[in-house]
Amino acid sequence: MRLTKLTLHGFKSFADHTEMLFEPGATMIVGPNGCGKSNVSDAVRWVLGEQRARMMRGAKMEEVIFQGSSARRAVNVAEVSLHFDNTDGILPVAFKEVVITRRLSRSGESDYFLNRTACRLRDIHDLVRGTGLGADSGVVIEAKMIDALLSDRPDDRRELFEEAAGVGLYRDRRRSTERRLEETTVDLSRLDDLIEEVQSQVRSLARQRKKAERSVELTSRRFAVDVTLAARELESWADELTQLQSRLEQLREAVPAAAEQAETAARDREAAQRARAAAEGMRAELARMAQAQREQANQVERELRVAEERQRNAMSRRERADAELQDGEALGQRVIAEREDAETERLRLQTELAAAVELLTERAAAEEEARRTVSMARQQVEAAERTLRDARDQVRRLELDREGTERELAEVLARETVLESEVATLADALASVARDSEAADEALEISRVDVSRAQTALEGARAAAQTARAAEADVRTRLGDADRQRTSLQGRIHGLEALDRDRVGLAPGAASVLREKERFGSGAVLGPLSDFLSADSDAAILVERYLGATVHAVVVRDRDAASAVAAWHAFAKPGPVLLLPLDAVSDVASEDDALASRVRASEPAHRWVRALLGQVTQLDGGSGFVDARGAIYLPGGESAQGPIQRRAELAMLRDDLERLDADRARITLEAQTVSATLHTAEAAVMSAADAATQAQGEVRRAEEARAEIERRSARAHRERNDAQQLTEKLGERRASLQARAADDDAKAEEWRAGLAGHETLIISARQRLAGADEMLEETREGRTVAQVAQAQSHARVQVAQDRASRLLQEQATATARLETLRAELMQLANADSALAEQIATLTVQLEERQLALSELDTRLIEAEEGLRAADLALQTGDDALDLVRRQALLMAEELHQTELRHTQLEARRQNIRERLETEWRKPIAELLEGFEPLDLDADALRFENEQLKQQLEQLGPVNPLAVEEHEEEVKRLDFLAAQRNDLAEAKLSLLQAIKEIDATARELFLATFAKVRENFKQIFQTLFGGGECDLRLENPDQPLDCDIEIHASPRGKKTQRIHLLSSGERALVALSLLFGIFLTRPSPFCLLDEVDAPLDDQNVGRYVKMLNEFKERTQFIVITHNPRTTTEAADAVYGVTMQEPGVSSLVSVRMRNRNGGATNGGVEDDPGRNELSIPSDAASETVEAVA
Repeated sequence: MRLTKLTLHGFKSFADHTEMLFEPGATMIVGPNGCGKSNVSDAVRWVLGEQRARMMRGAKMEEVIFQGSSARRAVNVAEVSLHFDNTDGILPVAFKEVVITRRLSRSGESDYFLNRTACRLRDIHDLVRGTGLGADSGVVIEAKMIDALLSDRPDDRRELFEEAAGVGLYRDRRRSTERRLEETTVDLSRLDDLIEEVQSQVRSLARQRKKAERSVELTSRRFAVDVTLAARELESWADELTQLQSRLEQLREAVPAAAEQAETAARDREAAQRARAAAEGMRAELARMAQAQREQANQVERELRVAEERQRNAMSRRERADAELQDGEALGQRVIAEREDAETERLRLQTELAAAVELLTERAAAEEEARRTVSMARQQVEAAERTLRDARDQVRRLELDREGTERELAEVLARETVLESEVATLADALASVARDSEAADEALEISRVDVSRAQTALEGARAAAQTARAAEADVRTRLGDADRQRTSLQGRIHGLEALDRDRVGLAPGAASVLREKERFGSGAVLGPLSDFLSADSDAAILVERYLGATVHAVVVRDRDAASAVAAWHAFAKPGPVLLLPLDAVSDVASEDDALASRVRASEPAHRWVRALLGQVTQLDGGSGFVDARGAIYLPGGESAQGPIQRRAELAMLRDDLERLDADRARITLEAQTVSATLHTAEAAVMSAADAATQAQGEVRRAEEARAEIERRSARAHRERNDAQQLTEKLGERRASLQARAADDDAKAEEWRAGLAGHETLIISARQRLAGADEMLEETREGRTVAQVAQAQSHARVQVAQDRASRLLQEQATATARLETLRAELMQLANADSALAEQIATLTVQLEERQLALSELDTRLIEAEEGLRAADLALQTGDDALDLVRRQALLMAEELHQTELRHTQLEARRQNIRERLETEWRKPIAELLEGFEPLDLDADALRFENEQLKQQLEQLGPVNPLAVEEHEEEVKRLDFLAAQRNDLAEAKLSLLQAIKEIDATARELFLATFAKVRENFKQIFQTLFGGGECDLRLENPDQPLDCDIEIHASPRGKKTQRIHLLSSGERALVALSLLFGIFLTRPSPFCLLDEVDAPLDDQNVGRYVKMLNEFKERTQFIVITHNPRTTTEAADAVYGVTMQEPGVSSLVSVRMRNRNGGATNGGVEDDPGRNELSIPSDAASETVEAVA
């Protein structure tokens, strides 16, 4: 299989359809810098499937499409095809010619074709697998690969080896597997945490389920008790509501009559007020009219003065314009005379300029003729010098080749001597390898025993870690329960604090007084009575039941403050309010068992507390209260929680929160202890795992050591056989070198004989050039003189033209100014007449305004007298209205008090209804429908209701969905446990896959490394003709990660490090290694992109010799700048040029010998074609360009 043709269209700088035909052997591609030679190597990489834009020397793949030039538009498609001869059937398809094509459009569509049939990139990879072709193979060898091998960055060097070994695929697989392993490990960790959380939730929901069932039972009984008590209270208020409704109807009939009398008085007052407003409006309108008339008179007077001043200014301006008009007419006459003189001078100067231009043209033509003569003479000199220089270079190259041949011959003799000693050394090495093999077997058996012990210790450590994890999960569950209880307590505390802060439940009247307390003076209103009381929960309930609405009483500073509040209350009507003035009560001693002893009262309201509660005691059985007079108060029903109970509950909740925080701190400390235990156990697991891994590593290293010994044995046998074969080859090489030295001497003498004739031609050409230079200098001086004269004449003409233009402009300006002045004089005359008329009109208007102002002042005095009479009538109406309103207010107050009591009873009844509906979430009608009251007295019902409340509160928050949630979480826990088992098995499988990938990649890399090493040594001997070289792994135990060292000692040198070699020697070492890598995975062809750039003539000769040896079995495409490479190794040559800027075109060049035979057998010769003769080392050849 071989490459027959490359076609490009729209790829980079190859805008047109371009074909390159390839024959067996070496095809050279030459051309100047920037013409697009390297685009050929990019095209080969690209069509074989390269996906990285940076390898195409671009930022994105669309940049390979021709971008356009100064003369062409961009194209939209790039296409490259490789044609292969498959007559030997290496490619597994039934075609004798195989065409691989890749096409890319600007829309981003990328297509591959196989014999013009669309296919996938994978299909092409499958087709060329095993042939050495591919985007990542060594089919293209570039100059940057030499830099990569010689650089100090080990990654660049090992990348080439890994591409040759095909390890990249395994690295990608390992990275993918490690990524999946990491994801699996993270998922497993998350799943463990999730399982622990779900287990905690299952235990918590089990407890919540029991609480929910108990809550349902207690709530059902409490419903019956609560509804029975509410029904009895609603019946007790029915009679009082009927009486209040009757009185309300009487008052509602009397209040409107009183209100109607008040409205009649109000209407009389409004009529008087409207009369006064009309009088006030008349007076204001007359005052406004007088002011407006006065301002108009002032305005007319100001306009009169302005018109007089403008008339005086216009007369002054007419006088100045007359004088300026006379001056302008004189200036216009003078400018006309100067312009006629300037035009005469300009015509004379233009005549002189025409004569100067004609003289300059004649002398410039003479100078150009002399310059062409000099150019032709200089080209003849340069051609002669170039021919002489080429001849001397050829002599020098032949001399260098002769010296190199002598050195190589001496090296061959020395190498034969060294090989004899190497054969003896290798025999000793084989005996040493046998002894090392026995010792490696013993070390391997010991390592396997250590692995078994480490696995046993690892299993024990894992069991201890599992126990510690279970303990940690239990502590986390307890800590989570404590956190949830703490959150619940904090929520209840914050809610009660908000209710207390916002005074929720305070009577509306008391709340309104507190909002308006600033109205009554600082310190007048002190706050509600409840703000000065505090007690425990039991005492708080008793106090609130006894005080009832008195809890909402407002404490004020004294009776004066109470009077101020009462006055405001009469008008604002915010609702009923009980006021407690501090100076209205004296200090009263309280009994020991009184309610006052069970509460804490703060100043200054403590006296009122003792007055209200100091003589009140609780009846036996707790069903009522008795005061000092013996009166018994029996509170009815349950009351809602008041502010005193709220504060008592807050204090209790804060105590519970402190105890819970202490318990949580203890559990946290326990969790830290358990976590430390778990950390120790996990560290023990890691330590045991490391020990097991280390033991496995020892086994692996022992196995590798034994394999290395086996490779050493095979290598020693192979090296002994190679040394014997090399000894025979060196003898043949010695004879060839002696013959080549004699041939180089003969050719050098032939070239020296032709040097004298070339030197004579150069002397003659230089004499002709000197004569031409003298003639050119004389014509240049004449042309300079004529040029100076022409420039001076042109400058004088330009000055004359500028003066004439300036005078013309001045004449136009003077004419325009005269016209402007005449127009201005006419305007001023018209304005003078208009101003005289305006002054007469304004004088008449001023007299009229002054007369009207006098009449308005008289009418204004009459309007002020009418306003005073209207004020007296309005005062009489106000007095009558106040009397009627006071009578209506008294009646309205009685109506308000009656409505207030009615509203209070309705509110209590409505509160009970709303409380029942809110608490039991049903309308009151549905609650009472079909309900059978309990047959118990009220006290028993209240006691039982209190007990039920306490039991429900002790249960705490209840989750009504606990049963369903518990069942769902149990199912979820079972599902997560199954998922965890699957992930654990997947993790073990991924770990095993990584071990298998590492083993395969290691084996493949070591095998490829050994082949590259052998090829490197052979090619090094070919290029350097002797010396020593080697490749070594910095750490043989880790071949996939260690650095690769290159050691090379050319013949006669002892240095080992390539950095100490010359640049040319380093380049040859790198070429040896690149060809060694290429031969490891040989491909049908190899493209070399300017790899000979750093080589001198002598090293180029070695490089050419290597190409000549290898091209019999490998097809080469060589991109080069070196003419010696082209002439000595090429079987065909293509030239790449840019005759059109930005567009590469192709020129084929055929190698012919002087006898007329074409070396490539490609194209017939054209008669009359220009030929450039270049002698070569075998036979003189001719390079002829074929367009």
